[in-house]
Amino acid sequence: MSKDVEDYGAPAPFKPSVRRGPFTTHNGPWFHWADGADFRQGVRLLDRHCNSRGIAHGGFLSSFADGLLATAIFRSLQRSAVTVQLTTEFLNEARAGEWLQGTATILRDTRALAFVSAHAWIGEDVEEPQSGFVFTAHAVFRLKERA
Repeated sequence: MSKDVEDYGAPAPFKPSVRRGPFTTHNGPWFHWADGADFRQGVRLLDRHCNSRGIAHGGFLSSFADGLLATAIFRSLQRSAVTVQLTTEFLNEARAGEWLQGTATILRDTRALAFVSAHAWIGEDVEEPQSGFVFTAHAVFRLKERA
């Protein structure tokens, strides 16, 4: 990263996420925080995350959703997983300069699959809103064998 992560204005209690793959590292910087079972991921939306109108690109939002969903699986099941199906519903726009944060939960898991949902919103508050989401997402992941 060419800038210090503090330059991106991540609100407390978010911390830089350093254990990311090359794709998300390239598209970050990403931030996270966890408090027991509650976890969040966040990113300061930059021009490179947006389309020509300054609105966050659907492809970027889908990637953010995919990361949220996979993180929920790893945190809860301590297993890596690969995406089988991802459905994202775009509900509101997000713009460059805004703080995007979200969370995800496992709905059900089997020996081989996990079913998860996520949602994200704009804002720096720790309190999770009940409406006004930028997107909701639902996915099925194939669980990888335990190491």
